[in-house]
Amino acid sequence: MVNRYTAEAIKEDVEAKRVELFASYSVGRGPNWTVDLRTKDLICIANWLLLELTKIGIPEVDRRTQQWKFNRESRADLDLFQCAADIMNEALDGKVEQNRKPHHRWG
Repeated sequence: MVNRYTAEAIKEDVEAKRVELFASYSVGRGPNWTVDLRTKDLICIANWLLLELTKIGIPEVDRRTQQWKFNRESRADLDLFQCAADIMNEALDGKVEQNRKPHHRWG
């Protein structure tokens, strides 16, 4: 049986790796530059998802689909860690959206 992802487990893992997960985003910023906690969480979780989906062997197309889904859903979801857990569990269950038609805002 595959280990299921939980918001708490993801939060612990992200907290332990926060500096390395955020490093690529903070490169080249000024000494007084800072971001709020939600932005930092969003960036760290998105980078964690990339690494974790790759680590568990999700195909490239499905990995990108799940990352795009996180980008969409994280805009409205109050609990980013639960959002990431749901996305990881969908990938484990093989329930990745296929042939999604993107929304076009204009025309």
